[in-house]
Amino acid sequence: MKTKKFNFSKVVDFEKHIELSIPNFLTLDNIFSAIGKEFAQPESGIIDLGCSTGRFLSKFKDIDNVNLYGIDTVKFDDQRSDNFIFEQLDIEEALEKHMDDNISVIVGMFMLQFLGQKKRERVLKKLKHYVANKNTTLLIAEKVFLTDSRLQTLIHRLHIQEKRKGFTDTEILDKDDQLAVSMYCKNERELNSELNHIGVSTKVWQSYNFMGFCIKNRSKNDAYI
Repeated sequence: MKTKKFNFSKVVDFEKHIELSIPNFLTLDNIFSAIGKEFAQPESGIIDLGCSTGRFLSKFKDIDNVNLYGIDTVKFDDQRSDNFIFEQLDIEEALEKHMDDNISVIVGMFMLQFLGQKKRERVLKKLKHYVANKNTTLLIAEKVFLTDSRLQTLIHRLHIQEKRKGFTDTEILDKDDQLAVSMYCKNERELNSELNHIGVSTKVWQSYNFMGFCIKNRSKNDAYI
C-alpha cells in the first residue's frame, strides 16, 4: 500500500505541533524575526515561503510601509490572513511573480527540504537572484543530516526522546513514515555549499540537527549582523 504524505495543513493546532516537533523552535522564531526587522526596508516587501498559519508574518504587522506576502500551496484553517497578503501559489511561481518587486527579506523555514533536487536547484537560483540583485536578506532554516554519522545517530536518538514528551511512539513513527516520501534533507556540508553559493551565509541558530542561517549579498555584507 502506498504511503500517504504527511499533511501539515490538517494538523490540529499546527503552531503547537511545530513547537513540540522542533526543540527550541521559539528561539529560532525570535532570532529570525529580529533579523527580519533589522533588514526590512520601507517601501519593500517581506515574503514567507511556506507561511502555513502566517505566525511568522504576524510579527511584522505593525511595521509601516512594508508589504507582507505569505506563500503556500494550501490555506490552513487557522491562518492569520488578516495580517498579510496570502497567495496560494507554488514557491517557484511566487518567486517569479515578485521578481520585479522590491523585496527586502525572504524567509523559508524548513521549506527547501520538501523540494526534489531539480526543483530545489531552480528555487535556489531564483533566491540567488534576489540576494545578488535586490540586496534581499534571506533567512533559511533546515533539518540536516550531520556529516559525522556517529554524531547524527546520537543526536537523532536524543531528538526522538525529546519528541516523546509531546507525541506517542505511534504518532512519531507514523509521521516519520509519511515524511520519508516527501522530505529530502541534505547533509550539513551540502547545505552550507548551497547557501554560500547564494551569498555570505552565517549560521544564527542550531538545535539538535535543525539549523538556521542568514544569507546576505556578498558585495554588501557587513562585518556583523
